[in-house]
Amino acid sequence: MAAGRNCFIISFPYFFTIATLVLTIFLIIGNLADHGILSKLYFMRLNTQNLSVTVQSNTVTAASINPSFPDFFQVGLWNYCQGTVSANVYTTTNCSTTHGLFYFNPISIIEQNLGISSIDNVPSEINSALNAVKAVSYVMIILYCVAAIFAAMEFIAGFFSFHSRGGSFCTLIISFLALACVVVATALATALYFVEARAFNDANATLGTTASTNRTTFGIAWGAAVAAILASIFWLVSICCGSTRYSRRSEVVYHPVDSPVGMRQM
Repeated sequence: MAAGRNCFIISFPYFFTIATLVLTIFLIIGNLADHGILSKLYFMRLNTQNLSVTVQSNTVTAASINPSFPDFFQVGLWNYCQGTVSANVYTTTNCSTTHGLFYFNPISIIEQNLGISSIDNVPSEINSALNAVKAVSYVMIILYCVAAIFAAMEFIAGFFSFHSRGGSFCTLIISFLALACVVVATALATALYFVEARAFNDANATLGTTASTNRTTFGIAWGAAVAAILASIFWLVSICCGSTRYSRRSEVVYHPVDSPVGMRQM
């Protein structure tokens, strides 16, 4: 009975540990390909169909400088992708090479695609938003990778928690570390890309750009955070309520009893 109850209790944190690991991996590998489900897992998309730039006091459209200029850019954890828009259908055509420490600077990417040295009509709000992109992006990448490592360690350490309170306690500590990493990384990603998207939307009158964040990706990110929180809670419950003792049958010891005097054999 104790072993069965222990397995039942530990199944809950195990489920949420696996959920944390799987969802975090989806975030890590998102946007690494220009087709399939990975191309749908991006943090922010910048629409540049109506982009206009001012170069040396001349305001022109991006398409007039480069007819093959992409209609949109979308950013993942390691790279960015670009593509075309037709009848409101977004088609990713190619992605940049991945980098160990990547940050998305759309102004620099636009300048490279247009073959110009600088854009004169970039609003100060966009420059302010981009100032923090590099540092925040680096921290976010590191935290998501560390969170995945801790979640994997949590999964392995959980095997030692079935009959050991020490094992359960170690697993709980690891789960807290995974929780801290994934929550902080997701909070940084949310703040970074929501602020950046708002800056480009506010610049619509100047640059003609619009931007949006991806509900699916941020749903996965916050789902991983919630799963990590629940995993830690249930690991704590397993320490408080789980049994760590093997069930043993009581040993019956028989002691010889002297027969009554009257019953002794003569």
